[in-house]
Order: sequence, then structure tokens, then C-alpha cells
Amino acid sequence: MKPNCPTCGMKFERDAGYGTGAMIVNTAVTIGMFLVVFVGIMVVTWPDVPWTAALVITIGVNLVVPIVFYPWSKTIFLGMDLAVRPLSETETAQARTALTQGVTQTATAADVSSED
Repeated sequence: MKPNCPTCGMKFERDAGYGTGAMIVNTAVTIGMFLVVFVGIMVVTWPDVPWTAALVITIGVNLVVPIVFYPWSKTIFLGMDLAVRPLSETETAQARTALTQGVTQTATAADVSSED
């Protein structure tokens, strides 16, 4: 993931340890998906639940969901943090600076390539 938003320039990790909150969101979603799949298998196949198949499927869910969902978990945690603690004036100024530098760097790279 990029360190700053390419649209507004906001820094994605506002404080040290920011990844911990994203991991909590990711873990909660993974546990939720595990429960939905596990209970779904039990409801659909009751009374002869194929326990080995249920085990294999739920292990697969627990391996795939955290990897696939991780970028979204960071975004969801950032949204939750922004809802509770909006951007300060300092963060807004840093975002504008980062955005301006990103645009300048892109323009500089384009200028260099057009000179060749």
C-alpha cells in the first residue's frame, strides 16, 4: 500500500502502531467468515455433517480471508479512526504538501522523459 493517498495526500498510517488496529479488524472479519461458513455447512448438511470436509473448508477460509482482506481492513480501520478523530490542521497541511510533492515529482519525471 502507498504511504499517502494519491487523491488527497493524506497519510494512511496516522500514528505509530497503526497496523495493530487493522489487524484487529482483519481478525474480526476472519472469525466472522469462519463462523458463517462453519454454521452454514452444519445447517445445510445436518444431521450427517461431513466433519472432515468442514475442517478443510474452514481452514481454507482462515488461510485465504486474512490475506485477501488485509488492504480493506486498513481502509476500514482508517475510516473508523477518522470518524472518531478527524484530521488535525497539521495533518491537513502535511497532506497538501505530500500531494503537491507527488504532483511535482510526476511532472518532473514526465519532463525528463520528454527531453530524451
